[in-house]
Amino acid sequence: MDERVKRAAGNFAAAAGREDWDAALAAVDILVAAMPGEAPVHYNRGLVLRRLGRDGEAIAAFDAALTRDPAHANALFERSAAQMESGDLAASAEGFAVYLNRAPDDATARLNLGQVYTRLGRTADSVRELTIAHGTMQTDESAAALATALRDAGELDGCEALLALLTPGPENAALALKITTQGPRGRFRLRPGQAGPARNDLR
Repeated sequence: MDERVKRAAGNFAAAAGREDWDAALAAVDILVAAMPGEAPVHYNRGLVLRRLGRDGEAIAAFDAALTRDPAHANALFERSAAQMESGDLAASAEGFAVYLNRAPDDATARLNLGQVYTRLGRTADSVRELTIAHGTMQTDESAAALATALRDAGELDGCEALLALLTPGPENAALALKITTQGPRGRFRLRPGQAGPARNDLR
């Protein structure tokens, strides 16, 4: 490894450590140019691009890592997460499903897959995946995700039981209200006879 590459590697580590992602990108670009066949440098570039909010470019970087090393599980996970964030839900679901075949105990990946299925309207699939994820994680995030899936499945008792377990506080109270009153496309999906929201548009 020549001196310029060593310096770039040190600069990358230092920039990432202080979360200076612009500097980290400049350093990792030098590493990619010097070692284009190395999957880890493309993977690191993808991580930096995700931190910068450039998910489209991050997906391309993770693709480059996977082309060089198809068994790079972390690149597969991060590509699927970036696809989820960018709205490419079908590709994200496919990627997370492949990843989970390799790492079935990864609850975060299963939570992500379940949430993607919720957004795709694949209700039974989302309930299945999120039930497994919440059974492992037992967090507010996993409870809210499963409650949303149960709401979409029409299982309102199960939805409300989960929401009752959320950590008390204004943010979770607002989240619970949103989950119990709104469907995936913003339509109200309430119990029969439940009053609708005030409109604040008095005439």
